[in-house]
Amino acid sequence: MNTTPLAYQLSGYITAEAPLNVSYFGLDERLPRTPHGQVFLNGGTLRGPLRKAGLKMLIRELAACHNQPEDLIFNRAQMYMLGEGIDITRDINNEAVGRSHDPRAEAFLRDANPFMSLFGRWKLAGYLEVGPLLTSQSNIITAGQGARHDQFEHDPRLVTYLSADEQAALLEDMRNTQESMVEIEALREQVRLIKAESRKTEEVAARQAFAKQVRDLEAQEKALRKQRSGTEESIKHPLPGYEAIAPGSQLQSRLRLVEGSASLLGLLLHCLAEFSHRPRLGGHLANGFGAISAEWQVLQRLPGERQAEPIGTVRLDDMGIVLEGERLEHAWQAFKTALPTYDFTLFSRQAARQRWKQST
Repeated sequence: MNTTPLAYQLSGYITAEAPLNVSYFGLDERLPRTPHGQVFLNGGTLRGPLRKAGLKMLIRELAACHNQPEDLIFNRAQMYMLGEGIDITRDINNEAVGRSHDPRAEAFLRDANPFMSLFGRWKLAGYLEVGPLLTSQSNIITAGQGARHDQFEHDPRLVTYLSADEQAALLEDMRNTQESMVEIEALREQVRLIKAESRKTEEVAARQAFAKQVRDLEAQEKALRKQRSGTEESIKHPLPGYEAIAPGSQLQSRLRLVEGSASLLGLLLHCLAEFSHRPRLGGHLANGFGAISAEWQVLQRLPGERQAEPIGTVRLDDMGIVLEGERLEHAWQAFKTALPTYDFTLFSRQAARQRWKQST
């Protein structure tokens, strides 16, 4: 058990190399704001991709370490626990806690499975804190706007590849769609106005009334789409776009290991290295969104020390990861050296308690 826990902090900036967009429920394609003139992306926007990158790294490294095929390293349930902290077996979620909790068993679990210690699971807090990514509201743009075209209008020559009956059906679908879209656009405009009014009030009753109006109008639109011939969704329609953080913007970033060790820091560095193979955040990746680069200064603080001291720098982009600092290289190697001794399939305190008692 680690008797001298270390605190590590990675403080720096993430740079948007392409527009960054994250959809948050209830915000109508807007990004969340602070009262201090900043826009932020939740810490989970970075933490989730890091965890999933870490899972891929573990599979590859363990397969090489134990000379096994990658598809035999973890089963489905183990991959859910490692990659998302989700227990599909219900064994972990039903484990007894409270009076029966044994701190020694938890310490054994964290030492034996540092991935759980780093990212956590239900009722087991992860030691990695990922702060929100903050940038000025002046860095917000509207992206993704445009128009979707019907391919037969965009390139009329395609019609010649259809039979006479198919051409007649195509013209009927186009007329039907055009007529219904006039009504649908009117409904959508009403929805936009109602949502704008809803954002102006904090009264729960008023917001509920606005929400009911929106649901009624959306139900009318759905009924209109179902009635028309051809595709239910209109092929030809404007794309209004969504809020995104502009390319070139810098976002403040902080990652903190509240109680760690050199090998746990090494695990985090290996997760970052795996993430650098495709450093992307948010959605609309197929449209070229989400690309980032990043640079953090790494600080270390021992128990009892009054100040943290810088121990190196981490930089990453599409081309890879760069570690500068002897202690960072030591942490990288410490995890690699300890990798064969870990048990990344140990998840429960009960199993850890049994294992700990056997070892004493």
